[in-house]
Amino acid sequence: MSRLWATGEVLFLFVAVLQVIVMLRQYAFTAVVLGASTATGTYWSGWHGRGNPWQWPGPYPSAGGWWLEQSQEVLSTLYSTYWNGTYWVEDPSILQWAAAVVNTFVIDTQRTFTTAISQYNGNSHGSQVNAAQIQANIRKYYSDIETFYTSGEDVNQIFDAAYDDAQWVVLEWLEAIKFVNQYDAYSKLSFGQEDVAEFAHRAHIFYNIVQNQFNTSLCEGGLTWNPALAPYKNAITNELFVSSSIGMYLYFPGDNNSDPYPSTTYSNRTLPPLPYLKPHDPLLLTNAKEEWAWFKSHNFTNAQGLVVDGFHISDGQTTCDERNEMVYTYNQGVMLSGLRELWEATGDTSYLQDGYGFINTVINSTGWNANGYGQAGQWAGLGRNGIMEDYCDAPANCSQDNLIFKGAYFEHLDLFCEPLPTETPLVKGLTYLADQGLANSHAQKCRSYAGWIQHNAYAALSTRNATSDIIGEWWGASYVSPQSLPLTPQNPRD
Repeated sequence: MSRLWATGEVLFLFVAVLQVIVMLRQYAFTAVVLGASTATGTYWSGWHGRGNPWQWPGPYPSAGGWWLEQSQEVLSTLYSTYWNGTYWVEDPSILQWAAAVVNTFVIDTQRTFTTAISQYNGNSHGSQVNAAQIQANIRKYYSDIETFYTSGEDVNQIFDAAYDDAQWVVLEWLEAIKFVNQYDAYSKLSFGQEDVAEFAHRAHIFYNIVQNQFNTSLCEGGLTWNPALAPYKNAITNELFVSSSIGMYLYFPGDNNSDPYPSTTYSNRTLPPLPYLKPHDPLLLTNAKEEWAWFKSHNFTNAQGLVVDGFHISDGQTTCDERNEMVYTYNQGVMLSGLRELWEATGDTSYLQDGYGFINTVINSTGWNANGYGQAGQWAGLGRNGIMEDYCDAPANCSQDNLIFKGAYFEHLDLFCEPLPTETPLVKGLTYLADQGLANSHAQKCRSYAGWIQHNAYAALSTRNATSDIIGEWWGASYVSPQSLPLTPQNPRD
């Protein structure tokens, strides 16, 4: 089994916990025991019969410093095990789209660490890592991000791949731009600004692949997954088009570099010049709005409200007539960041309401709201016992693709739950502010997800290997066995 992707997705689960705590100012102002090997122990050893075990948020439900420590440890394990100084290594061979997602996780982790030190005067309660150490780590990891940009990312392979793969790269380097701007606003420096034009150019090259691919000749719209294969209007490609389009609209600084090639070693030398794309081009907003309107109106959810994988088109047909009912975790969340940003670009709160609905469906589909042990232990559509699962987790037959799905979900949940601005717009004269009531409502809704996120994070910690610190893919393994469903918690105490 590929462990790089499993470790990467757990990193962002922990960052999601930290982000909820930090962003919503939920620190507990007491010290906690540090060190995963001693602090976590058996998953249920600290439950003590307090409430429903499938809703237990863990022993430190609002200890931001403790989660900062866990995130640092997982990031350190990720690098010491899988980073060779230039790129991510794994056996079997690397899937380049997943490498882009792992790099995005690393970038977003630095954004969250920057938020932690800026909002809490440089030190996090309950953490042994002080502000100076965090800043040193930020600079170290940023150097690795630069190296991956210049030497590690196989952009030639992704450039000729499917439409979803290209958009993971767009989001990757938009996040890098966001990090540089956020860190510089905090530090009052120009750290990384020399890289922004290069990051923007790569995002532009890969967005250009999909920019004009919304096609109404089949299924009345949407993007197909891979133009080299039979048409398949799948959820992830189209969710990514929402999030990449609105991300480009808000964060892309413009690019007048007309070089269309992903690298100097790209073999096809017949591409036309890359057209100029200005900052905040209305085309980008139109793409995001048009895509989401199409997605909502084309029956992408099953009876439970979960997003299915997509639509094939029968020979001789032009409508989406063959629905693939498979449900994957990442299909439930990649649109969330786009919905949050569509609100910011338009002021239309229906985008936020759509997001809350999808999140509530997912939480309920893990058994979080079960009425008893028997119901909690049954498959609920996306997990059991309040713990998220993909179908392949328990039988341990996940592909490399599957291994990063849950991490992608939590990344975009995290981005959705960033506080709504009330005083300073993201882009003056272009984006919207929330009134205090809306901002408070958004924060309250996102705060209500914290217990479920932490429940999943503690479950993931329980799978950590004692010798390697590598965390497993099936987070619910300590609670559920394939032979006996459901089980009561391990070592419950009265």
